[in-house]
Amino acid sequence: MKDSLPTINTSFEYHSMDNEKAERMLTGPPARRARPLAFGALTVALLYFLWTANVHQLFMGCGMQPQPAGTNHAKDIVFASDHKPIPLEAHIMSKCPDAQDCLKMMVLPAMQRVYDKVNFTLSFIGAPTDNDGVACKHGPQECMGNILELCSATLYPDPKIYLGFTMCLTRDYKDIPDRSLVEDCALEHGMDFEKLNACTVQDDGGYGMGMLRDSVRRSTEAGVIKSCTVRLNEEIFCIRDGRKWTDCPGGSEVNDLILAVEKLYHQS
Repeated sequence: MKDSLPTINTSFEYHSMDNEKAERMLTGPPARRARPLAFGALTVALLYFLWTANVHQLFMGCGMQPQPAGTNHAKDIVFASDHKPIPLEAHIMSKCPDAQDCLKMMVLPAMQRVYDKVNFTLSFIGAPTDNDGVACKHGPQECMGNILELCSATLYPDPKIYLGFTMCLTRDYKDIPDRSLVEDCALEHGMDFEKLNACTVQDDGGYGMGMLRDSVRRSTEAGVIKSCTVRLNEEIFCIRDGRKWTDCPGGSEVNDLILAVEKLYHQS
């Protein structure tokens, strides 16, 4: 039966010197040799003064204006984009074949192109129970898989990481939440398996169940009941159900989703 998750060394050498050499070093060079040096230093100082006194005119001649000390031009900078990211959400069940199709055929390919233009959320579908738990369509193992994927998103919030991990699990969704599968996917995507495991059992499982309950409630409030449902800008974009695309007014191809995101993003 497969396991499931519940310095530098320096030295100095001193040399002696004869009295005559030491005396020459202490008394210094004759006075007649000091005068040209002093004159040269004075010349350098004078040239420096003239330079600093007129440097701003030189810059003005190059089309630059002198700036008062402390002037801050950060407020004048215009960033390349001040558009707002568009909400993009996928509602899934971790052990659902339609979730596998949806992530592989639409969500991941689109995210590779527009990840910097969307605010992505991965939500789960289930049914709240009277004892503050959650019932999952494909059984308790699916609930465990959902919690694992929520933990990955919490510990590694970059969608490129946690979505990759989720897709890795989903490729073998029938084996979720087998320990060997989770360990392999965690390793593949640079995740710490022990941290993932600790998340699932934190507070005797209460922490993970709380995340799942909140996620299921979010899906319910959005009126989502089918895995996988893709929503864009709070509206249903497309549904994968029974291994077919349905309710896709904007189209069911990856480019359809990408174009829709781009349009909304540039309008925001």
